[in-house]
Amino acid sequence: MAKRKHLVNKSYISAKKRPVSISFVLLRFVLVMLGCMLLCGIGWFAVLGWLRGAGVIYHGSVSNMQVEQLLATAPDRFISPGGDFLPEYVLFDADGQILESNVDEKTQKALAMFLQEDPQDIHISRRTYDDGSTVILRWYYRGEFADPALRHRLPPFEYLWWFTLCAAWVLCLLCSTLWLGRRLAAKLRLFSEVSAKVGAQELDFTVPHAGIREYDQALEAMEHMRRALYTSLSSQWAAQQAREAEIAALAHDLKTPLTLVGGNAELLLDEDLPESSRKMVETIAASNDRAKQYVASLLETSAGTDEPFVSVCLHDVFDQLCQGTEAVAKAGGVCLKIRNGLEGSANVQNDHLLRALGNVVQNAIEHTPAGKNVYVEGGRIPGGWQIVVRDEGPGFSPAALHHAKERLWRGDTARGADGHHGLGLWFAAQVIETHAGQMALANGTAGAVVTIRFLSSGQ
Repeated sequence: MAKRKHLVNKSYISAKKRPVSISFVLLRFVLVMLGCMLLCGIGWFAVLGWLRGAGVIYHGSVSNMQVEQLLATAPDRFISPGGDFLPEYVLFDADGQILESNVDEKTQKALAMFLQEDPQDIHISRRTYDDGSTVILRWYYRGEFADPALRHRLPPFEYLWWFTLCAAWVLCLLCSTLWLGRRLAAKLRLFSEVSAKVGAQELDFTVPHAGIREYDQALEAMEHMRRALYTSLSSQWAAQQAREAEIAALAHDLKTPLTLVGGNAELLLDEDLPESSRKMVETIAASNDRAKQYVASLLETSAGTDEPFVSVCLHDVFDQLCQGTEAVAKAGGVCLKIRNGLEGSANVQNDHLLRALGNVVQNAIEHTPAGKNVYVEGGRIPGGWQIVVRDEGPGFSPAALHHAKERLWRGDTARGADGHHGLGLWFAAQVIETHAGQMALANGTAGAVVTIRFLSSGQ
């Protein structure tokens, strides 16, 4: 309920704001990103000016100025510059041997090429002195550290400084992208929240607005879906309630004719009847009692109650199962072969389980030709107990092996499904699953085989 109110509140707040398009959101993202980059650039230039003013770095033109000063003094001989000299230089004697330099060997070889040819690069200067020595100088227009130790240990200051600016711009781009991603993700979470509620059939809520036009159009479609689903489920619930009421009324009305049948059967049993007739009347009375139990189960189901689990003797349950189906087998001319190897007890819903197992046995009897046999065997297995029902009928079709346990499935022509409603095996499967059991359908050498296993061991 709290979460539903949360969604409604967000809907109310967002509804007050005019929705914007996704293109406006992207444009705002670009403007924010460019603004952050501009601020970084302004800060970058401000710090650069402060470093120059404090003497931490040299301006890019200092190298050129040092070259001009060096070449303007002492035209007769070369005067070695100090450690604060920024340009690269190599001093050669008249024979081309290196006398002095402030660069490595590789750079010396590169500058030696300009001894015999005039440099075309404006950043390279050459001068020959009166003593025959020649100096080659190369300078760069870039900011440098004023401290010689930093110049030797670190890359040129200007490279580092441009790197910091690029890193700041990348950080701005990353932060702006994360901001946009979080904003869009927060809006997308509305879809997952709505989908989760619709999937859970919690439809009594209002679909919120995202504040983005394209998102709101999709959410509006989900709102239409929610309303349609809410209306459909409400109609189904009302129809289900009506059906349950009709079933309850029908089950209640069935009690009167069943009471009459039972009462007449009891009156007939008081008469002096032949043995064969007496057995028939006893079968009628027993079947009537079982039908009254089914009616009681229908009334309990319609009232929302369920049969409790009780501890029963497995051997007695098997005997009750066989006694309830012997009359059906006899009426169909089928011989019921019984082997009761069950022992111990288990917690079961006795009436539901007998009805489910009875459906399986009766299904085998109905699909077995007269004069053939149906085998019902009960016994213990490791960790539980089982009941196996085998018949000598046509067996299950390939389709029935996959669908016979489905509700209202009646497509098994091999087992003559005409006249059936596809509920017997389905109900049996539901009850067996309630008892943590398994029902397997298969075909044996002579007909169908239904194996029912309960892995919870009896006592």
